[in-house]
Amino acid sequence: MKIMKVLLVYPPFCPPTVRPYSISYMKGFLATNLDVEIKCLDLNAKYHKKMFPKFYERLERVDGRDANQYGKLLGEFLEDARPTYSINNKKVVCGEKPDLTDEMLDLILQEKPDIVAISLVYSSQCFHAMVLADELAKIGINCVAGGPAVNPQLAGKCRCLKNEVELYGQIAKIAGEQSRKNTASELDCWVIPDYSDYDSEDYFAAETVIPLKSSSTCFYKQCAFCTHFRKAPYLEVDIELIKQTIQRSGAKNFFFIDDTIPRERLLALASALKPLKVKWWAQLRPTKDMLGTFDELAAAGLKAICWGVESGSQRILDLMEKGTKVEDVSEVLKQSHAAGIKNTAYIMFGFPTETKEEFMETLNFLKSNSESLFIVSTTVFGLQKGSKAYENPSNYGITEIIEEKRELLDERLTYKTSSGMTKEEAKEMRQRFIKSIRKLNKAPPAFKDYKEQVLLLD
Repeated sequence: MKIMKVLLVYPPFCPPTVRPYSISYMKGFLATNLDVEIKCLDLNAKYHKKMFPKFYERLERVDGRDANQYGKLLGEFLEDARPTYSINNKKVVCGEKPDLTDEMLDLILQEKPDIVAISLVYSSQCFHAMVLADELAKIGINCVAGGPAVNPQLAGKCRCLKNEVELYGQIAKIAGEQSRKNTASELDCWVIPDYSDYDSEDYFAAETVIPLKSSSTCFYKQCAFCTHFRKAPYLEVDIELIKQTIQRSGAKNFFFIDDTIPRERLLALASALKPLKVKWWAQLRPTKDMLGTFDELAAAGLKAICWGVESGSQRILDLMEKGTKVEDVSEVLKQSHAAGIKNTAYIMFGFPTETKEEFMETLNFLKSNSESLFIVSTTVFGLQKGSKAYENPSNYGITEIIEEKRELLDERLTYKTSSGMTKEEAKEMRQRFIKSIRKLNKAPPAFKDYKEQVLLLD
């Protein structure tokens, strides 16, 4: 009997500096629970390699340890790629095929799949996914989609699944009961992601960097602006599985994609990773309990941290429900820097009711801590469905929410507040002080977009 083949596809568009976690995990999950053939196909990386060959040629001659040399190339690559994203998105909206559609389909068909499962992590991937789903339907190939960026428009093109359990059920239904290794009640979701299908030459990075996940969601779940699985249960991945993932990948650079990791868990990970002699990166909350841990973490290979600082105003931090204190954040950054760890500060301007004076509080906070900072990465608050600020707007000074429908993406949300800056005013303030903010960076601007690449720097 022929074994069914499942092709897991990661469509364009996002910078291809790292392997995709979503389909790598999915391959591990399906292989553990089903007797089917499975392969990952990163069309996003294939697309960029085909579209921007000159940059890939230059990458071969660049020293990834040199921040200025490597950062300059990363920046130029992103500057060239961004207009391409916009042009191709507009093509799809106008009913045209985006660039390299036929080539992408050929790569899919070469694998002779019985079912194609498209993973969407970013909303920008919806455009290519729509066209691929249409084209696959025309030639009679089963196509499904899933992931956090799936929207109703894509659901009209193919069957959209909520999670890996639904994908398991769909494949088992098509392949037949004999394909099941485990029943639905016996499913093993704690598996080793499989990164073996990717070609390292497809990635725009000086060295291989592998994403890891240490938990099912954020343990804190309180930040008012966040929608990252706030209602999902917090469960931790067995550290032994993380170690096996690292060992099987053969890589030496890793970044944890968790929104944050609690102190004791972080120290346990450090203890497990230290003998492996790897370099790693994490996103953390700058809380007081982190003090006194950094020498141990640095000795275990933790080279860079992206901190959810968000604001230098205590009122805004309290309104955001960050659970942090400005004075503690300063000390955390200082100790982390002293241990030799490169600090990136995430900053969010324009949270509802933030005033211009509070904006300046944040700017002054950054300046006073400039010695401890490697990169400052700023954004302007955007309201998202599912966040506390969306579900309880009056608690955050939001008086009205306006939803504007878009052709292919989810609705664009705008809002009005009872006081403070408008979103446009916050953008104007950021632009007004952008030179002062850039002066705080010890690395080229590109590392704000390719944050995990800081791992490779000397």
